[in-house]
Amino acid sequence: MGLLALSHADIRRLHAQSASVLDLRPRWDGQPLGRMTRDFMSVRTEPSTEADVVVELKKDDVIRVRRTVQGEPFMPHNDLWLETRSGYVYSSFVQPVRYHLPNPPVSNLGAGRWAELTVPYSDAYRHPGGEATPGNEVISRMAYGCTFRVIELIEGADGLSWYRVQELYQQVYMRATHLRLIPDAELAPIHPEVSPAEKWIDIATQEQVLTCYEGDTPVARIQVSSGRRGKGTPHGTYHIFDKRVSERMVSAGVIDDDDPNTYNLAGVPFACYFTGNWIAVHGCYWHNDFGQPRSAGCVNLPPDLARWVWRWASPLAADLDALVVRPPDSGSGTRVVVRA
Repeated sequence: MGLLALSHADIRRLHAQSASVLDLRPRWDGQPLGRMTRDFMSVRTEPSTEADVVVELKKDDVIRVRRTVQGEPFMPHNDLWLETRSGYVYSSFVQPVRYHLPNPPVSNLGAGRWAELTVPYSDAYRHPGGEATPGNEVISRMAYGCTFRVIELIEGADGLSWYRVQELYQQVYMRATHLRLIPDAELAPIHPEVSPAEKWIDIATQEQVLTCYEGDTPVARIQVSSGRRGKGTPHGTYHIFDKRVSERMVSAGVIDDDDPNTYNLAGVPFACYFTGNWIAVHGCYWHNDFGQPRSAGCVNLPPDLARWVWRWASPLAADLDALVVRPPDSGSGTRVVVRA
């Protein structure tokens, strides 16, 4: 079957086949910690919004997860709650966080290395020092799973090790022990032997599922969050034309903290742009509500699964240190089909 000849009925048939071949990963996959992603989150006596509130948590508070339980589906697509020592928290707005050993600072960075944040959150400063003072403001609070380009190891005024982090338009400083240098093996292309013409991505916005195919064979099936009402991910056929390990994503217009439609997101991991107005498949650390349209148009994935897609999709990265990976000609990147 020729890929370009596939009808929507053909795609739905293949998509149904994929359900019997690959299972979607569970929303919570054994991670022992969780970071609150909303300004306020309630811990309740039972896994229900009708239960009494034990304590209120704030954004970036961290909980230890004892186990997951099924409870009230506060959102129709999700009935998963997290049991903590104090009570139960609804999982859609808790970022899963794994344990990581302290990251030893590395001084030999060459021209720079890619790194990922392995603690629940960490502040980035204008200068290395670790205390917010006039002239050394906190530039951004970074979250678990963010990715960055680190270019220098420096001892701060506090005597601790700091990395100088190069963003597209600025430099900031972050604690070196909070950042893990990503080995080349974890960025290297996946299935490079498969012809780029055989790889394609199907994004079903009604099901909120992204499936990667090699010919007719599904190789990955991932629950996502596409564009919410009024900002839906545009349906159509596209090709990936730009890939980035790390990106700062900023909404158009003036940033207003009181406007829920504006955003300024640092260290967005593993972006694959596929439309002319810069809609991308990318990692997301600001919610765990996959399966529900929630974005401003892009397609949100858990950060580690976004990395898989980034590594698998064309254009493949010949230079793993490249800030931007682009195909040699228009239309040669992995084909992306967005449909209902």
